[in-house]
Amino acid sequence: MRTLIRELPYERPIAGGRYRYERDGQPTGAVESWRLSRAADDYRFLRVDLNAQMARSGHSYLYHQTVGPDGRPDRLSFRFFGRGRQIRGELLFEDEHVTLTRYVDRQRLEDELQLPSGYLFWFPSTAGLSLLARLEETGARPALTLAPDEDFILCTTEISGTAKPAQTIEVMGKPIRTRPLVLTWANQERIIWLDQHRWPLRMQRDGLLAVETRYLRYGAR
Repeated sequence: MRTLIRELPYERPIAGGRYRYERDGQPTGAVESWRLSRAADDYRFLRVDLNAQMARSGHSYLYHQTVGPDGRPDRLSFRFFGRGRQIRGELLFEDEHVTLTRYVDRQRLEDELQLPSGYLFWFPSTAGLSLLARLEETGARPALTLAPDEDFILCTTEISGTAKPAQTIEVMGKPIRTRPLVLTWANQERIIWLDQHRWPLRMQRDGLLAVETRYLRYGAR
């Protein structure tokens, strides 16, 4: 697994895994590796390597999300690798605004956005959707995310979650009881199947399915 910031000795591992992306039951060539760890003062680091180099797009994404002890995002670093193209950037969250700085083909771009009250944030990956796991308890919320297809611009929207009845699915050859959560915003829909830790074990969108293949929890944390 590639990372933007290597794991440091003071971090305690919480969980890790790897999603395989499928369409019509067949692997697409894209995989998403992730690791979640805990640092000092109950901060958490979520590292994601979304590698589609062997898929049709040939794209690849690295994310490093820092989440504060209150569950709010603190900082997100990201890197994009395309065919002949690279983008790197960072999101910095303050009390009332967020700043996006990125380098697109060596050109520096910066945007600042006022944060709506009660906002949610996620970044575009299956592991990134874990940041929305509690949404069904709060109803529709203002939200923002990155749009990677638009040179990583910030997009604001309203997102809602609908919890479905519990469902047992097979993960790594074992039956696991999950809680499906339907996420909708704009003209988009995602379904994630959450385990007891509120972590997505499966994700579905537009005929694409992400399946967990290497899920590991490091004790009760």
